[in-house]
Amino acid sequence: MRTSRYALDACEGGRVRYARVVPFTTAVKPASPLLMTSSTASTLAEAGFWDRLVDRYATRLAARPYKVRSYRELVASGAMDAMTAAYAERLLCLPPPARRLINRSGGRKKTVYLFPPREDLFLKGLNRALQPIASIHSPLCHSFQPGRGVRSAYAALKQIAELNQLSCLHLDVRDYFASIPPDRLLTALPPALMEDVPLITLVRDMLLDPIVVVGGEQVIDEHKGVMAGTPLAPLLSNLYLRRLDEAFEASGAPYLRYADDFVVFGNPAAIARQREIITTRLAELSLEVNPDKTRVSSPGGAFEFLGLRYEQGRIDLAAATVGKMHHRARRLARRARSHRDPAAYVIRRLNRKLYGAGGDASDFTWATWFFPLVGSDVTLRRLDGVVQEQLRFAATGRHEQRNRGAMPYSRLVRSGYLPLVTAFRAYRRGPGDYEALLDRRLGWVARQ
Repeated sequence: MRTSRYALDACEGGRVRYARVVPFTTAVKPASPLLMTSSTASTLAEAGFWDRLVDRYATRLAARPYKVRSYRELVASGAMDAMTAAYAERLLCLPPPARRLINRSGGRKKTVYLFPPREDLFLKGLNRALQPIASIHSPLCHSFQPGRGVRSAYAALKQIAELNQLSCLHLDVRDYFASIPPDRLLTALPPALMEDVPLITLVRDMLLDPIVVVGGEQVIDEHKGVMAGTPLAPLLSNLYLRRLDEAFEASGAPYLRYADDFVVFGNPAAIARQREIITTRLAELSLEVNPDKTRVSSPGGAFEFLGLRYEQGRIDLAAATVGKMHHRARRLARRARSHRDPAAYVIRRLNRKLYGAGGDASDFTWATWFFPLVGSDVTLRRLDGVVQEQLRFAATGRHEQRNRGAMPYSRLVRSGYLPLVTAFRAYRRGPGDYEALLDRRLGWVARQ
């Protein structure tokens, strides 16, 4: 028997929603028939599953110990066991998520949805339970899967026969996560998931409920799609384009996808045909191509994919990647003028984005995404020059030559500045050299 401080509140259809904090006691019950036939429920109910999951996050969320503590409290209280039992019986009903806007590069906004810590941890566990089902993903898809990512995508890309003589069609889906129709998604899931009744019940209830919380008030949101920002959104978005992937598996045309970002290769005539096919298939899925991000390269010409530029076997940063870093450095420098130590403020923010200093191991870091594939430090050196110029502007409020004297390089280093070229060269020497460099130059910064 395990005592929990989380109670179950009844909601529509006899399901239960975790809401009020009142004492109650749960007893261990015999496994239900649904638990025995649901692979996800069986995994969640395994002895020690939730403890192992939190241990994993304890490493990845090292910079947020308060979050790890809250996860451990939830597991120790029995809340996750009780949620798992309700899930297995198809009785679990999640509360409406909070809808928020976050800043993106270029001044754009992105809509995300956030569940409370208890529900967020449960969905993370569910996502973890789904990862071993490798058959649900296409081998042509390289996003949001263990062992897959930008490196596996470029490794596959380099295996394409006569790549350096082909044209490339690069397409992107407009507002992808929010544009996916939940009802269509639910009919497009693979059989391995459709047969898991508790999983489909929860996903259906979660996606089809239009209620969200904005500013503390419940409102109707008919365009939340798969709810970007929630733990299952990456997996569900991957699966919605599974049938498009399968079409290219069958045709054998050179094709790679990362989320809604994909490239197809061929001669100009083949590219024209593939573009029409993709546009038509996306329309059948109620999705639209983003014309602003559609590119076609000439045969053997350079193309950009996943923030990188490929040209005749050489890989460098894409122009858009460089432009975003320019914009970030300038924006931070202007914002820093109101801080007591403007240069140190900019450096802390950049170091977190570039190297993960002060962040979590699970965060996207610029260096670990690009360093393994970039072939030289030429573009990185130019970026270092831009960043140093903006750091000196942040400190002085001027764009003048004398800024070098007012803010010498040695002072930037004392404030925690680490040039991209220095980090890149250490990365190329090996993981030991790179980690030692980050610890020596940024370790104290990460502990601030």
